[in-house]
Amino acid sequence: MPSEKENKQYVDVALPVPVDRFFTYKVPPELSGDMDIGSRVRVRFGRRKLTGYVVGFRPKPGGGFKIRDIEKLVDEIPLINGELMKLAEWISSYYVHPLGEVLKVMLPASVKGKPRKSARNADEASFPLEIESPRLNPQQQEVFGAVSESLKKGEYANILLHGITGSGKTEVYLRCIKEAVDMGKRAIVLIPEIALIPQLTIRFTRRFGSRVAVLHSRLTGAQRHRIWKRAAAGELDVVIGPRSAVFVPMKDLGIIVVDEQQDMSFKQHEKPHYHAVDAADFRAKELGAVLLMGSATPSLISYSRAREREGGYFRLGSRPLEGELPPVQIVDMRGRKEALSGELLDALESRIGRGEQAIVLLNRRGHANFIQCSKCGWIDRCPNCSISLTYHSRSSNLICHYCGHEKKPLPKCPECGSYKMRRAGMGTQRIEIELSNLMRGVRIARMDLDTTSGQSGHADILERFGRHEADILLGTQMVAKGHHYPNVTIVGIVAADSGLNFPDYTASERTFQLLYQASGRAGRGSRKGKVIVQTYAPEHPIFGYLVNHDFDRFAEQELSLRGELKYPPELEFILFTISSRSSRSAKAASMKIRDALAGKFSGKVFVLGPAPAQIYKLRGRFRFHIIVKGRFDPALKKDLVETAREVVSGARAADLEWNVEPAGLY
Repeated sequence: MPSEKENKQYVDVALPVPVDRFFTYKVPPELSGDMDIGSRVRVRFGRRKLTGYVVGFRPKPGGGFKIRDIEKLVDEIPLINGELMKLAEWISSYYVHPLGEVLKVMLPASVKGKPRKSARNADEASFPLEIESPRLNPQQQEVFGAVSESLKKGEYANILLHGITGSGKTEVYLRCIKEAVDMGKRAIVLIPEIALIPQLTIRFTRRFGSRVAVLHSRLTGAQRHRIWKRAAAGELDVVIGPRSAVFVPMKDLGIIVVDEQQDMSFKQHEKPHYHAVDAADFRAKELGAVLLMGSATPSLISYSRAREREGGYFRLGSRPLEGELPPVQIVDMRGRKEALSGELLDALESRIGRGEQAIVLLNRRGHANFIQCSKCGWIDRCPNCSISLTYHSRSSNLICHYCGHEKKPLPKCPECGSYKMRRAGMGTQRIEIELSNLMRGVRIARMDLDTTSGQSGHADILERFGRHEADILLGTQMVAKGHHYPNVTIVGIVAADSGLNFPDYTASERTFQLLYQASGRAGRGSRKGKVIVQTYAPEHPIFGYLVNHDFDRFAEQELSLRGELKYPPELEFILFTISSRSSRSAKAASMKIRDALAGKFSGKVFVLGPAPAQIYKLRGRFRFHIIVKGRFDPALKKDLVETAREVVSGARAADLEWNVEPAGLY
């Protein structure tokens, strides 16, 4: 019988390459005792050196290939443990991507970056104080009781907490996590926006002290590595972070909380296109843990599924201390030339004059959406992407928000020679200037991607607002959800309908979620709030639901429509994107894939397309979409993807990507 050392002479390694197979390497004698499943290793692959992951051992290699040696063992203790390896295998199977690519996303190969100054801690004094462990109301207590029961039994539970804005969902999270920690278990808290981290971190550290760590994209690799090691060693009780935090190797994980469950950022937009909420559900199921998801506007898919599960849906329908939801006023902007209505300006002046504060939402960046010739209508577009360039007044440049292309505005039109070039549309910079001009002395804190660079960008702005050093918090969607400022009594929403006509079946859902969440920032303290919504489409049904704060009626109508059209959750989607530097090659490959899928899977799925993608040209590549609708088991998904890949492998100069259950169709 071979010894354990002999059994570890060769290893199978998953590499971050687009090939669905493992590669065998020989283990040097000096490393044989240190190698384990999940170990990261450096190997030669062709002419390259790659970091891969050990997924299995064998006493001897198969086939007649020349076997290379492992060159280096990266970690003394594997950062991918057995539980996380199972999660990686599930993601690989469910989203049909090679295991090596999944593992690379879970733990980037380079975790040792140059140390730089860490983001400073948020200033506690800048955020509103909370009542320490307030008494739970009956609805909150019902949720807590269900979670507590599952924690005590060590049983898996998937719970959707659907609570109106300001109803005390965060207090339920804190109480449930405290219950888990008291039992010797630990927690992961997933949040969608880095802007939510400062305030949420303060609330958690007030309750759990120094055993809380925060992950986000602005940490160095070394900082992230330290958090992983502390989590694996049981030195942390709570880890807070965006979607990648779902992979943290928490010891004795008992509960995963997902705040703002509906947010699109939980879906990875690059391959392997995993959804963090689904990954969290798999981890909870495997560990016998609780998945607690919360939202005022849950995704319609989760809302539909949770209501069908016994014990899977709980509702918080009121604000603590009998606080009221703010009234919503719809302002019809048709026929008006001004960007800010008199109704909104009067309300802002009145409330700010009383020492209160305001939030103004515009879901766009930049000073003006684009530069256009007033004579012939020509628009300055990105040469690499089929979208207009955005004008930014601080740099006086035009910038593409997809590929980063930057240039100075042209003095005259290249089409007709006219010098009548105008700035069309509106953005946060323009709204900031108009507010400053129309409201003398008003203090504005603008928060968008252009003002939040650096590790502490979000915290700096939010702390200023929390200290009342600014009267208005102005920004894009990052100001719309999760923030709790009792002194905010007025919320203004500019261009509220801008997303309604987006060519995507989720357009109404996303718009309603954004408006409802933003509305909920008003009136969270003792003073009553108000919301003013400016729109050019006041007759659209979602504004009626918004005025009545009626998510259920909106969901009922939208789900009924999706059922008729066979959109999710009625059927599932796989989105295939075919791209090439030649539009002709991209279209030809798309047609071949469509024919292959429609022919081979006739009667099993619906094949739609090909059609030009919404962003037809992106980073120099022309793009076509094919949508496959159906009910997919793992074998069918894999067969669909393999069929499309076989077609592309014979196509000239075309690339293929696939996205199982896409969050959008851009």
